[in-house]
Amino acid sequence: MKGLLTKDFKLLMGQKNFFAAVFVVAIFLLISGTGGAAASASYVVCYVGFVSSFFVLSTIGYDEYDNGNAYLFTLPFRRSTYAVEKYIFGLSMGILTMFIMLVIEGAYFRVQDISADWTMLLVTFGSGAACLAGFLALMIPFQLKFGAEKGRIALIAVFMAVFVVVYGLAKALDANIMNLNRLIETGQKLGTAGVAAVIALIAVAALVVSAGISTRILSKKEF
Repeated sequence: MKGLLTKDFKLLMGQKNFFAAVFVVAIFLLISGTGGAAASASYVVCYVGFVSSFFVLSTIGYDEYDNGNAYLFTLPFRRSTYAVEKYIFGLSMGILTMFIMLVIEGAYFRVQDISADWTMLLVTFGSGAACLAGFLALMIPFQLKFGAEKGRIALIAVFMAVFVVVYGLAKALDANIMNLNRLIETGQKLGTAGVAAVIALIAVAALVVSAGISTRILSKKEF
C-alpha cells in the first residue's frame, strides 16, 4: 500500500503546474465571487476538492499506459490493495486540497477584514467530503472496468442517468408524490450532527460497496 501511494504521489509531483493553475482559478473565483463571502468560499472549496480528485483517474490511466499493469501486478501486493489505494489516494487528494483552500480563505478574510460564517464553511467542507466519497465510489469502478477512454464515456452515461433520476425526483416533489416537508422535519429532528452522521454513514457504505466492486473487477482482469 505504501509503495502504491508513493508511486501516485510521485506522479502527482509531475502535475504541479496543473494544481497551481487550479488554485489560481480558485483564488480568482473567491475574490471576484458574488453572493457573499461564505457562498463564494463554499463553492471554491468544493471546486478545488472535486477537480483535484480527478487526478486519481489519471493515475489509473498512467498505470495502464503501454501495458504497464502487466508489470505492476507482478509485484507482491493483492489486487484488492491496489483498488483500496485508489480510494485512499483520491480522498486524500480531495480532502487535503479542500483543507488548503480553507486555510487560504481564512488568510484572505483576515487580510480583507471580511466576516464569514465559518460554521457554514465547515459544514460545506464535511458535506463536500461526503459528496467526494460518493463521486469516487462512482468513478473508480468504471475507470477500472472500461479503461481511461471508454471509462469516460461510461461515466458520461451514468451522470446523464443520475440527472434523469434527480429530475424525476424534482417532478415527484412538485406533484406531491414525495413529501418534502416530512423529510425536512426528519432532518430537523436529527439535528446538524445527526444529519452529518447519516451522510457520513452513507458515504462510507458507498465506498465499501464500490471498493468491493472494484476488487472484483480487477480479480477478473488479465494483464
